[in-house]
Amino acid sequence: MTIRTFWTIFIKILGIWLVSGSMTVIPQFLNTLPIFGENMTYEDNGFGLGVVFGLMLLTIILYFLILRIFLFKTAWIIDKLKLDKDFEEGKLDFNVELKTILSVSIIVMGGLMFVDALPLLCKQLFVFFQQNHVFRQNTSSAWIIFELIRTIIGLLLLTNSKVLVKFILSQTEKQ
Repeated sequence: MTIRTFWTIFIKILGIWLVSGSMTVIPQFLNTLPIFGENMTYEDNGFGLGVVFGLMLLTIILYFLILRIFLFKTAWIIDKLKLDKDFEEGKLDFNVELKTILSVSIIVMGGLMFVDALPLLCKQLFVFFQQNHVFRQNTSSAWIIFELIRTIIGLLLLTNSKVLVKFILSQTEKQ
C-alpha cells in the first residue's frame, strides 16, 4: 500500500465519520421552529424564523460539501495538503485493499449508529407512551421519528455496505 492510498482511505473514513456524526444537527434546528413560532409577534416579520432556516440551509450545504470533498475528492485534499510528500519510504506494508477497508469502516459506522440510536428510540417511545399525548402535540414525537430513521440507516449500513462501497469507488473513478 502506498502512502497516497493510506491517506485516501483515512480521509474517506474521516468523511463518513463526520457526516454520520452530524446527523443530529438538522433535527435540533427543526426542534427550535415551534419556539420561534410561539414567541413571534407581527413586528418581527419572520426575521428569527428566516435566520433559523438560513442557518439550517447553510449547515446542510456545509455537510454536503464535506461529504463530497472527503469521499469523492480525496486526491484534491492530498495534493493541496501535500500529505504524500516527505516520506522516506514510498510504500507501507499492508496487504489490504481499499474496498475491504471501506467496507469494514462502513459496517463499523453503521453498527455504532445502530447501537447509539436503538436505545434512544426505545427511551423516546417509552416517554411518549408514558405521557399519553397525541402524536402531533408531543414535542418528543419528532425525536421518535429521528431516532427511528437513525436506527434504520444504521441497520442499512450494516447490511448493505458493499453497495455503498461500490458507489463510492465508482464515483471516485469517474473523477
